[in-house]
Amino acid sequence: MRVSTPYARFLVRRSVIGAGQLSILMVLVFGLSLLLPGDAADVQSNDVLGEQQRAAARQLLGLDVAPVRRFADWLGDAVTGDFGVSYANGRPVAEVIADPLLTTALMAALAFVLLVPIAVTAGFAAGLRPGSWVDRLVTTISIGLDSIPDFVLAVLLVSYVSLELGLLPATFLGTDLDTLLDRPEYLVLPLVVMVARVAAPLVRLVRAGVIDVIDQPYIAQARRLGVGRVSLLARHVAPNALAPAMQELGRTGDGLLSGVLIVEAIFVVPGIASTLIGAIGNRDDPVILAIVAITGVIAIGINTAIDIAGQRMVPHSAESSAR
Repeated sequence: MRVSTPYARFLVRRSVIGAGQLSILMVLVFGLSLLLPGDAADVQSNDVLGEQQRAAARQLLGLDVAPVRRFADWLGDAVTGDFGVSYANGRPVAEVIADPLLTTALMAALAFVLLVPIAVTAGFAAGLRPGSWVDRLVTTISIGLDSIPDFVLAVLLVSYVSLELGLLPATFLGTDLDTLLDRPEYLVLPLVVMVARVAAPLVRLVRAGVIDVIDQPYIAQARRLGVGRVSLLARHVAPNALAPAMQELGRTGDGLLSGVLIVEAIFVVPGIASTLIGAIGNRDDPVILAIVAITGVIAIGINTAIDIAGQRMVPHSAESSAR
C-alpha cells in the first residue's frame, strides 16, 4: 500500500494534466481549422455550384451551426465513442480512420520494439569499453544518423536500395494493411528511417549512463564480493544507467509519432498521417479532430508510462546501491 499510493496519486495527477493538455490541443486545432480558407462545402462544390446550392450543402453538413456549438456537440459525442460522420464521404469517422490507424500503429509498434534492444545493446557495447573501436564506431554512426534529416535519409535509401539495387519496394502505393502483413518487405525501409533517427540520441544517453555507473564505488565493491558479470550488469549497472534514458524514451515516443508523418509522405503509406493530410485538404473537421484526439491520448499515455517506469527504476537502483 505504501508503494501503490504514490503511484496512484501520480496517475491521477498526470490524468488531470493530460486531460487539460488534450482539451487545449483540441481547441487550438479546431480554431486553426476555422482559419483555413473555405469549408467542406466549398471544397466539395468548387466553382460548379452556386451560392444557394452551397448554402444547402452547408446546412446538410451542419456547417450552418455556430462553430462553438458544433465543436461542443462533437466533443460530447466523442466522449461516448462517437466521432461523427465524415464531411467528405458521409461514412462514420471510426470507419474512415480504422485501417489507417492500424497501419500507423503497426509501424510505430514495430519501430518501438526494434528501438529499445538496439539502443540498449549499442549503448552498453560502447559504454562498457569507452575509447575502444566499438565505442568509436557506435558513436560515429549515432552522431551521423542524428545529423541527417529523416526525409534525406529516406530519399537516400529509396534512391540506392530500391531504385539502384532493386532490393526492397520504394513505395506503399496501392498497398493496404492486409498486403503489409503478407509482404513485410514493404516495412523495412520505413522502419529503418523511423528507428535510425530516434535511436541515435538514445544510444549516446545509454552509453554515457553506463560509463558513469561503471566507475562508481559500489560497482567495484560488488566485483570484489564476487558478483557475476551478468548479475552485475542486470541488477546494478542497468537500473542506474537506463534511468536517464527512460526520460529520453518518452520524448522518443513523441518523435516516433511525428516521424510517421515524414515516412508516410515519402513512402506513400496509407496511414493516419496521410489520412490527416487528406482531411485537412477536404476541411473534414470530424476526421481531423478524431485523429488529433486519438494521437493525443496515445502520446499522453506513452509519456505517462515512461515516467512511471523511470520513477520505478530510481528507487530500485538506490536500494541496490545501499545493499
